[in-house]
Amino acid sequence: MNAPVKPIRSASPRTDVTAALVEGAGRIGYDQLPAPVVAATKRVLLDTLAVAWAAGDAAGVNAARALALRGAAGHASLWGHSGTRREPSAAAFFNGTLAAALDFDSLAGQVHADIVVAPAALAVAEQQRRSGRELIAALATGNELAIRLAAAMRTNRGFFHTSITGIFGATLAASRLRGLDASRTHDALGIALCQAGGTQQSHVEQRLTKRLQSAFAARDGVIAADLAALGITGPRAALEGPFGLFALFETGDPEQVLEGFGTRYLLEDTTLKRFPACGCSHAALQAAGELVARHGIGADDLERGEIVITPYMDRLVGGAFAPGANPQVAGQFNVRYGVAAILLRGSFGLPDITPEAVLDPAIRPIVNRLSVRVDETRTGTFAPADVIIETRDGRRLHHRVENLPGSPQAPLPEEEIYAKLVGSFTHGPSALTEARAEALIQRIERLEGVDDIATLFDQAR
Repeated sequence: MNAPVKPIRSASPRTDVTAALVEGAGRIGYDQLPAPVVAATKRVLLDTLAVAWAAGDAAGVNAARALALRGAAGHASLWGHSGTRREPSAAAFFNGTLAAALDFDSLAGQVHADIVVAPAALAVAEQQRRSGRELIAALATGNELAIRLAAAMRTNRGFFHTSITGIFGATLAASRLRGLDASRTHDALGIALCQAGGTQQSHVEQRLTKRLQSAFAARDGVIAADLAALGITGPRAALEGPFGLFALFETGDPEQVLEGFGTRYLLEDTTLKRFPACGCSHAALQAAGELVARHGIGADDLERGEIVITPYMDRLVGGAFAPGANPQVAGQFNVRYGVAAILLRGSFGLPDITPEAVLDPAIRPIVNRLSVRVDETRTGTFAPADVIIETRDGRRLHHRVENLPGSPQAPLPEEEIYAKLVGSFTHGPSALTEARAEALIQRIERLEGVDDIATLFDQAR
């Protein structure tokens, strides 16, 4: 007979963190959101939609689409598929897959909150015929919760924080849009705990399940709200309990989630990605691009090169370049490939993560002349990174990037953000015309004026 399991003590002595969170979220409506938070919420939603729209032919998307289409018709749009609607959990799963597939989506702290929250919130908002103002409030509170949960964690044992925190943000947003009262929202967050999961093993093995984990969380957030609406009860101490999120997944301080909740918004510091690759590569990619632009070098000039990164970055992008099974994922999660692509082609964008580009025979010799060195003294997640190039004519060129490109410390220019939006909406099998892309961008920029979210994508059809 197994010995009884001893409860793990919560990092927080407070026993009502989840209840206080529900109460605080209930006081936040559109009118309580500061103007910069509204603007940030719309900007992140636009970025999420754009990179999802571009992902129609990414590996794994066809399987996600086939699964979604098996379900019953409903009221929630499958992004990029004119007139095709399914019930919300199926739509959230498919759209969550799209949003993550190109690894071009936004970063908030260490999590990709919106690729979980937006697919869930939009699907429920369409079903419930909610307004743009209601959607903005749900997105803001849902994203903020996911970001705060991750920020309060003190360890990173290998769980995929986007999934294990994102499901709570998706559940909160879906519960708001379903019109659940505080008690049932509280239950929904408990139901979310019972479904939470996600692992970085998919990252290190470069498997397609990496891009499905946010989709699972988006889908399950919708289901958690649905079950609570039907009367299913869930644990009440989902965050702070002896077997809650912080006790079982990552250690941290649940009370920190409440500090400034509703008055200070971490989502305002969301990073918009410059490159379609894991954020752990971006500082190195930026450094390589700076060297190419400054010194006019290319692949033919390379004698050897070294990329210096942190231990955490090495865990996700420092491994061997093995593109055979999943070329696109390998290209997105290998820093040597990314730097090699910049040396060979002068830049790193959506064309560089196609299977054809990753499997280009010209890339392997360049990758082989690049090495990765881990600086154990560095503790950063996404920066700093150094790229050192030794040229055939004897020069030694070095550049360091201290901050993640697109972050508040190194923001992208407005024209680059707009170019990314238009370029993504007009890319791939679901490509919009430039005029329709611009019309959709303008509609979301004026989202608070939309009376019925079910009409949101009319310009794209």
